[in-house]
Amino acid sequence: MARAKRNETAAEEMRRILGKHTPEAVAFLVEIMRDGAQKPELRMKAAESILDRACGKAIAAREADLPPAPPAVILFEGELEEWSR
Repeated sequence: MARAKRNETAAEEMRRILGKHTPEAVAFLVEIMRDGAQKPELRMKAAESILDRACGKAIAAREADLPPAPPAVILFEGELEEWSR
């Protein structure tokens, strides 16, 4: 139990120390996001990082959480119908 308490205290201290740099880090991400000279991938990553912190990360849908979907049926018409036979 003492070790868990010590780890919690260390984590709190780390958050406090790093928290002082949050405004600068956010400003840096915004700068990258707005810089048209940067690669689009980098700008997108900066925007995602900002949104993840501001709104929380999006929850990925897992197959186990979804109801079973009926099989997809694709119907062709005209030339495609003839070709698909």
